[in-house]
Amino acid sequence: MAPEDTAILIGVSRYQDPLLLDVPAALNSLHAMRRLLTDPDLCGWPEDRVIVLEDPAGAADLALRLHRLAEETTGTLLIYFVGHGVISRTGALCLATGDTQLRYPDLTGLEYNKVRSAVLDSPAKVTLMILDCCYSGRVIHGLASADLSDLATATEIHGAYTLTAADQTAHVPPPEEQKTACTSFTGALHEIVRDGIPGAPMMLALSDIYPKLKHALVTRGLPEPNQRGTDTVESYPFSRNVAYTGGTGFRLVPREREDLFLKILDAQPSYDLTLESIEKLEADLPGVYLLHQASEGHVQKIVYVGKSDRSIADPLGRHWRKIEGRCHIDPSDFSFSYLRLDDDLSYVAADLLAIRRLRALGLTPPWNQNGFGLRDAGRMRDSTRLNSHHFDVLHPIDLSWTLRAHGSSFDLTAQEFVDLLKGELPYAFRSERRGATLDGIKLTIPEGPLSADQAFRLLAAAAGDEWQISALMGQVLMYREQNARYPSAIRYYVGADAMGAVPDVHEIADPSDSDY
Repeated sequence: MAPEDTAILIGVSRYQDPLLLDVPAALNSLHAMRRLLTDPDLCGWPEDRVIVLEDPAGAADLALRLHRLAEETTGTLLIYFVGHGVISRTGALCLATGDTQLRYPDLTGLEYNKVRSAVLDSPAKVTLMILDCCYSGRVIHGLASADLSDLATATEIHGAYTLTAADQTAHVPPPEEQKTACTSFTGALHEIVRDGIPGAPMMLALSDIYPKLKHALVTRGLPEPNQRGTDTVESYPFSRNVAYTGGTGFRLVPREREDLFLKILDAQPSYDLTLESIEKLEADLPGVYLLHQASEGHVQKIVYVGKSDRSIADPLGRHWRKIEGRCHIDPSDFSFSYLRLDDDLSYVAADLLAIRRLRALGLTPPWNQNGFGLRDAGRMRDSTRLNSHHFDVLHPIDLSWTLRAHGSSFDLTAQEFVDLLKGELPYAFRSERRGATLDGIKLTIPEGPLSADQAFRLLAAAAGDEWQISALMGQVLMYREQNARYPSAIRYYVGADAMGAVPDVHEIADPSDSDY
């Protein structure tokens, strides 16, 4: 699952309006969906890309959160909602939040048009909507008939897909069963994905799941679900098919060849993780790769497993650059090995297969679960409190990193310097652009060596007290703000001042106990 993907799971089980009955099963469904998505043997979403919004109280805050998350998603955007759906006087669907009043759903609920707006404004290549609420079938035509040309990109799978529970009243278990049960729709979906579909391909697409879901609900006398997909998004690989026994399709490494694949991967030679080695790789080299780190006694340990459906040179180059700009880590300790795979890697789970094997041997690659592979997660993540096993905590950015060892003095604008730093620094440097005034500020780069810390001091002094540069453990921010504080900050630059900071880190004993 690419770092640009985001799954937003919303569940509302408690309501202030006595006319809207509480739905404890909604909470069970919310967490069942989270477990389904993050199961590495099924959907395989990284936990930090699955945002769980439990019992949001207000529609306005929820709409704003949806829009912001959707704006930052460039890959797959999945939105799941479970709770009450109510109809306004104009016949529009409104998703009920904790303070929604049944008498005024359009004023106090989240109108689906606002969700639709967030979807259509998002740069996401693939959009998946799963609505488990009453009247959710009404959105099928509204979303699918909209102009989705902005979502079409170079990928073969693009567009929007909507899966809804019912045109009218959705079904929930009796009150006495809701403490442990899911809603009927999510429960059936969960059951199908968990059990797999015999005879279906190794990777279940939404078009594989829907007929089974419809049959399961209708045969139980429950409301019939609906689906609508634009372009070819119904072919989006949603989950691994645990019931696959071979015979149809070739979307993953076939089960009978798994052992052979792993043996071949183990036998591949390793190469030093250097820019020179990476540049020697073919421009078109799809495959799976392993990052090795030399530990005490020069023993090589696999710390990360990755793949690319275009060229492994691209992610390896990013990894080398990232490691180069971090503290407490030496790039010369790293090497990589790889295996070329010519199949369509949008369906191949070769990396998950390798991770599963290493986990079975007690050698789980630590960097696959500590945030190493992620790029800049955007403004919404700046205030995240990281745990003690996160890659950024173990290896924070190196502010002493050398931008240049020597050079002549030259003049440029503050904005030109910002753009220069973004291209040169080995970590993300994000700045405010909209309405910025940096174009009119001149500064002089002095003769001689220049470190990242010196660069930020120069830039902050030139920009003045209106701007704040915040060096976090994983990236650097520059915004027009005063006295803003971030949990993972290590240094702040404002005007002529540079102030150290102590990060607020959540101490944990085991990385598997927490979200990254």
